[in-house]
Amino acid sequence: MTFLARALCAVTIPFALAMPAYAQRGEPWELQEQKAYAVDMQGKMRVMQPKDPSMAAMKRRARAVPRGTVFFMNNGRLYMMQGSRSLFETNF
Repeated sequence: MTFLARALCAVTIPFALAMPAYAQRGEPWELQEQKAYAVDMQGKMRVMQPKDPSMAAMKRRARAVPRGTVFFMNNGRLYMMQGSRSLFETNF
């Protein structure tokens, strides 16, 4: 193995090991206006930017998410629940 290949491996391996931990930091989602976030029939998350007529049709069938709603993933499935005040006062 050449010096360049060894150096590249030495730099790349720590990043590869650190990325899963970085991806699970638990930061809030960055939801954007006029974007649709959907879980498709295969369970994959999709982000779409619908045109105005499609967005208007989606709004007619949609409801606002109430305050205190908690979203979480478990075994590859997205869940939601209504959280209580004590849930938000703890460091769960």
